[in-house]
Amino acid sequence: MKIPPTYQITSEILELISKIDSFRLFFKDKKIPEELKNNIQRVSLLKSSLFSARIEGNTLNMDDVEITKDKLKKIEIYNILDAVQNLNRTVKSRQLINLNIIRETHSLVMKDLTPDRGKFRKEMTAIFNQAGVVIYTTPPPEKVSTLLTQLNKFINSEEEKFPLIAAFISHLIFEKIHPFLDGNGRVGRLLIFAILKAKNYDLGFFVPFEEYLDNHKSDYYYYLDTGLQNTNDYLLFMLTSFLSQVEDLKNRIGDEEKKKTILTPRLEEIYNIIKDHPMISFDFIRRRFLKVPERTLRYDLKKLADKNFIIKIGKTRGSYYKAVNTY
Repeated sequence: MKIPPTYQITSEILELISKIDSFRLFFKDKKIPEELKNNIQRVSLLKSSLFSARIEGNTLNMDDVEITKDKLKKIEIYNILDAVQNLNRTVKSRQLINLNIIRETHSLVMKDLTPDRGKFRKEMTAIFNQAGVVIYTTPPPEKVSTLLTQLNKFINSEEEKFPLIAAFISHLIFEKIHPFLDGNGRVGRLLIFAILKAKNYDLGFFVPFEEYLDNHKSDYYYYLDTGLQNTNDYLLFMLTSFLSQVEDLKNRIGDEEKKKTILTPRLEEIYNIIKDHPMISFDFIRRRFLKVPERTLRYDLKKLADKNFIIKIGKTRGSYYKAVNTY
């Protein structure tokens, strides 16, 4: 396996990097209220964890996360979230990425899911397509540590000056090495975040580009499959996915700022209560506003619905309310 594979920084690649960098400058110069910034970061981290798990077959969506009784599916998501937060705490700017970071990340991702967490595989494995046909045979287990050491050398070098390219190339190589029996996709996508953080490539927000990958899963697997032979096509796809989610973050900031300007303090408070829950009853809202007449409160809810901030589910007094575009 050639580390790194052969690729070229083309005008198409430079254009995508330039667009992402322009958003970096926007986020850096934009004065975003701390409460809004923290909320966007919280949702972005959860989305990243959720969609990374969905890529691997988890069927939960954002509304399900808090209310599902499927313990295993929740464990998969919150393990990834714990691993993200651990990397956020421990990986510093200009820090070297090493095998211990990779092992620790896998250990957190696979907690309560496998007895082999944090352990490199000791057997041959293969990657299968949906039809059960082998499409890639992984390197022998005795070569895993050597290949990861070569990968780390590339990550920590200045060989590639663009952090995004270095991160995406490293993700591709990591998936081809396939160092663990399970959890390679989840850990490999977290490796992208760790590399960007170590190389001080900060947008001010965690970018949940896994949402794009999940929505284009067949393309993602295709470009991973052919990435060593057609590395430029793989890079274009990954840069497009990242740019798409960066644009989504910018739009979300704009939407939230717009809401701030057109809502009265009480309407904003009601909206914030609703958006913090997957679904909420009128009685629950009523208990938070005991000094507001019921008729006035129902009128407030109607105004929020008319402005397309919330939707009302049901037509009786037992109706429920749900925020629009909470995520």
